[in-house]
Amino acid sequence: MSLGSNFLKPAVAPLNFANVSMMGGIITSGLRELAAENLMNQLRQGIAGAAKGAGVRVADIEKLLPIPRFEELAQKIDPSQKTAVAAWRERPVESRRAADLAKLTEQGKLPVLSDSLARLSVMAGPGTDLGRALWIMSEVAREWQALVLEGGNKLDDDRHLGDAFRKRTLRRALGVIALIGAAGGGVFLWQRGEQARYRVNAAIGDGDPCAVLSIAPGDLERARAEQKTEVASRKKACDDKRAREASEKEERAKKEAYEKQCGELAAAISQGKPPGALDAIPPKQLAFAARIGKGQLDGADFGPKDPAFPCADTDSADLVKSAFDHAVVASTGWMDVDDLSPRVVGALGKLADRVPEAVKKDLAERAEKESVDALVDKRISKLEHAKHLCRLKALFKLEERSFCRAVTSP
Repeated sequence: MSLGSNFLKPAVAPLNFANVSMMGGIITSGLRELAAENLMNQLRQGIAGAAKGAGVRVADIEKLLPIPRFEELAQKIDPSQKTAVAAWRERPVESRRAADLAKLTEQGKLPVLSDSLARLSVMAGPGTDLGRALWIMSEVAREWQALVLEGGNKLDDDRHLGDAFRKRTLRRALGVIALIGAAGGGVFLWQRGEQARYRVNAAIGDGDPCAVLSIAPGDLERARAEQKTEVASRKKACDDKRAREASEKEERAKKEAYEKQCGELAAAISQGKPPGALDAIPPKQLAFAARIGKGQLDGADFGPKDPAFPCADTDSADLVKSAFDHAVVASTGWMDVDDLSPRVVGALGKLADRVPEAVKKDLAERAEKESVDALVDKRISKLEHAKHLCRLKALFKLEERSFCRAVTSP
């Protein structure tokens, strides 16, 4: 492992952890990792690691790094990081939009942290405290990461440190070989853990909450506590989603069965036949449809209110209403109902030519006779019935005689 690597591994750890957390939708954890104190502590650990690896003083390493600039950046990010954590806790960006960060991959590589923070700033709104804080953090993170990487290269390239590192390596060759073996195993385990946690984050950040069900048990064992909490939450969301989908599927099946039976009902009554047993149609409406199909409407079917048609909320509604209109003109019950519904009056007027002439003749005679009786008797009920019959005569454009004129005149 080079001096640069000794420095970089701790120094970039908070940046990598924050970025991976954001990719998995665990935004709060990522923002907390970027605290100024944590960034400086990890930087100091990297410096100490490089100094120890080369066998030199910490001050020798610090001379090669822009420590004052790191301190300035830490002071700059501190208030913004605190504002972002507090603002996110109070009012986070809608989770589905924040999860879009997980899709910002290119050829299997994570985007840099500064891009993730900038995109999150846009989601939060540039005019908000959260949006402004995130934008400042993105600028600081960009420069901080560049300085850390540049510092790692300087440590690798510095001749004095390189000589010191090689002398130290020669003096402790056997020990270094043993350490390399142990470190190699440790690095392997660390990398495997990071890869597992990245896969867990990717599943958490997926738009489908059920994606967490595909997480391998081994990956879940290596997940952090907050990741496991989020996985449990996403599993519950998945259960809710599946229950909702099952309910919607059941409702769709019921609706499809209802609409299919409505088609069968409309086809039957249009042919003058009563519908068969249809369990999706309410019994009361099914009985009404049977009366339409048999042409045996009762008094309540004619008024005073329009009937409640079966299948009125389907594409079969017009066919059902048309069958009713034809059942109206095929009967004579409308003569005995003084207060006809608007639908019945409309059907008689629209289909007047389908009313048999014998029925019209009977209507004309009954109207005049009832008018005579009403004028003699003077009872309100008789007068109203006579007016009703006379109005039907006018609807069919039958000749109006003196007695109908007498009862209908003001």
